[in-house]
Amino acid sequence: MEKARAEELRKELAMFHLVDKTVSILDDGDFVEIPVVGEPAGGLLARHGAVNVDMVFPAREFMKDPIEIVREQADVPDAMKELLPHKWEQFGDVVVLKLDHALDRYETRVAEAYASVLRAKAVLRDVGGIGGEYREPVVKLILGSDAVTTHVENGIRFRFDASKIMFSSGNQEERARMASTRCDGETVIDMFAGIGYFSIPIAVRQRPGKVVACELNPVAHSFLEENIRLNGVSGVVEPVLGDNRELPGESVADRIIMGYVRTTHEYLPTAVRLVKDGGMIHYHETCPNELLDRRPAKHLAEGARGCRVIVESTRMVKSYAPGVSHVVLDARIFKPS
Repeated sequence: MEKARAEELRKELAMFHLVDKTVSILDDGDFVEIPVVGEPAGGLLARHGAVNVDMVFPAREFMKDPIEIVREQADVPDAMKELLPHKWEQFGDVVVLKLDHALDRYETRVAEAYASVLRAKAVLRDVGGIGGEYREPVVKLILGSDAVTTHVENGIRFRFDASKIMFSSGNQEERARMASTRCDGETVIDMFAGIGYFSIPIAVRQRPGKVVACELNPVAHSFLEENIRLNGVSGVVEPVLGDNRELPGESVADRIIMGYVRTTHEYLPTAVRLVKDGGMIHYHETCPNELLDRRPAKHLAEGARGCRVIVESTRMVKSYAPGVSHVVLDARIFKPS
């Protein structure tokens, strides 16, 4: 594949454990060949302008896993080193860790080790997951002066404050799917835009007529405006600060994105009001696994208020909690005459 796009693809392949670490990546100056294990799915290669070919890669010496280097460098008692987390989130140059309470007194030393190995400017400690009306991360800054970062995913730049804004790495495949959804000339409304998770990839990768990106959280909205400029889609994406239930109009959108969870069904009447006859709603819901075959579709039917609903696909986004899944339904809405 082209060298300029190779590192983005390598990071995405690594996230899904698809990079073969037993052999070397090849770089001939213009093109890069990345060894993989298995077959990358879902158009991942196509999104990066890459193709899968058969070739022989030279073996390389075993490279240490970053956690091994962290354990070597961390200035904590040897008995504590097995408690150092082997998983973390990294957004640009900001790292988010969950730490065992036994490491409380060493948290700064731990943060210094991870920052050094992962080349991060700041380290956040996850102390409470996600909370509040705006679904903000409950974190503590344990290294660095701020957590504002620019995170690149699938060629899209997202700038945000990781101490104030949630960024779910588990939604990456869904963001990529939406970026590959053909919507030429369409009017798209993103009812829960955040910092532009879905709005901006669609505007960058496709040719919508207009994307209305509505966000209630003023901090997220500010970064949404910045990301629109950063990705060069100011002429396509219209940011709106406020409650999406106050968006004006009826039957104005070809496509509605409802990328929210927990209480998304409460906003379906608004989505149905805004969508055109025959338009598409991408409806997200978190649901107990035993109810997946009926509850999301039931919510759609109830929210559609007499419209005919045809669910074209149901996809698993990720596991949300033990026994609970985050799913998205693509549904066409046909309004009564």
